[in-house]
Amino acid sequence: MREMRISTDCDGAFRLPARYALTQLFLVLGVRVRFVRDGAEVHYGSTPVDGAFWLPADPTAQAALLEKQAAVLRPQDAEAWGRPFLSLFPVAVEYPCPSDLVAAAFFFFSLHEEWTSEERDQFDRFTSAASLLGARGEQARPVLAEFAAVVRAGLASQGIALPDDARYGDRRAAAVMTHDIDYLSKFTPGLIFREVIKNFLFNRRHVSAGDRAQRLREYLAYWKRERDPYVRSVVNMLETERERDIEATWLFKAGGTDKRDVTYSLESTRARWLLDTLRESGHDIGLHPSFHAHRDRAMLEREKTRLQRAAGIDLQSVRQHYLRFRYPETLRNQSDAGFTVDSTLGFAEQEGWRNGSAHPFLPFDLERKEVLPIWELPLLVMDGTLAQYRGLAPGEALGRIAELLDIAAGVSGTAVLLFHNTSFDAHDFPGWGGVFEETSSILSDGRFLTRGMPETVEAWTASAGYASTGEVMKVINSEPV
Repeated sequence: MREMRISTDCDGAFRLPARYALTQLFLVLGVRVRFVRDGAEVHYGSTPVDGAFWLPADPTAQAALLEKQAAVLRPQDAEAWGRPFLSLFPVAVEYPCPSDLVAAAFFFFSLHEEWTSEERDQFDRFTSAASLLGARGEQARPVLAEFAAVVRAGLASQGIALPDDARYGDRRAAAVMTHDIDYLSKFTPGLIFREVIKNFLFNRRHVSAGDRAQRLREYLAYWKRERDPYVRSVVNMLETERERDIEATWLFKAGGTDKRDVTYSLESTRARWLLDTLRESGHDIGLHPSFHAHRDRAMLEREKTRLQRAAGIDLQSVRQHYLRFRYPETLRNQSDAGFTVDSTLGFAEQEGWRNGSAHPFLPFDLERKEVLPIWELPLLVMDGTLAQYRGLAPGEALGRIAELLDIAAGVSGTAVLLFHNTSFDAHDFPGWGGVFEETSSILSDGRFLTRGMPETVEAWTASAGYASTGEVMKVINSEPV
């Protein structure tokens, strides 16, 4: 396995961030790194060194990225060695790449803009409009993969060829199908009130009396488990995934104290049937914590324990309800609770990669100046984003999903998709069952590894020569020798 020797020359406070960003950039390239004092093949610093490929550094940018204030960015589209990229920190040197790629990579990987921004929506979420890529209308731009491509091209210009092998076992990209199980029955108090009082009695939908009566008859028939659209969605999803060799990550709720939490018993017949089926068929089971658990470690741990007891397995995967996320508190709590992989980082209102990363990455805690041992798989696209926030018809949504999957495949990335078990609900989401089925067909076209969140991370890191998360952490945290 290829190992790249790298040296750095930067201010003491930025040495760890530099190693962190470089390790993850080369992970994107499928290359393990080793930090050295002498004999480097790659050097990151303000001035070049003989015999090494140079990555220019901007000390001013380095210092700014360690402060809790918005960094002064100078974003402009640029090109180096024939590869396009988004330059944030230009460097005044005569060189094919006069820009600090490592500082820019750290800006995105570390979620610096979230750390320094107070912009939040009504659910305490950082918004796409407040992000650099969102403001530029480029939320689906894999900027970190672009940085890595520039490095690959620059090394090639000096006769250093990097491997271009499959990154996920025998596949060049990965697609992770995920399902947040917010409901196990359409007979909840809120939905009964909506259908009987609002829709039938008060005609909120403004339809004929015959249509109202027909809808109510259909709704009442959902009382039987085999007719409930949320159960039928699960059955149809499982069958579709079985036919296409997709092993998904299914995330369950295990508590809740807020009106936006829909609680169900993990000991119910429906929950027991689904958990047993998933465990026996090899799917990944994870936690979908309750509305307030993103800032409550004790609540998170209680819910994890409850689900582990019901599922009979140790949980690794997590995604917060409503995509609620506070940097770095949520990640700390998840890591401390023993989770190894999260996929909360996405925008409810806009599809795309939240921080420009089309690949798994380890988060950096800017307050404590340390790497967190939990992998983040950014959420690329959610059904609710396209159907509700963006108002796309099913056919339009399928076209957008196909476009996003092409982008991910083009950079050997990881596409995380979220379909809820409401997809086959003909009342509220007509046509979305077909979107799920067609999306699943695209995932099985040979380009993608289609496994759950933990297995995807393992395949990706192993292809770069790392046997464990601990090995990656050790490389980042070790001083050069």
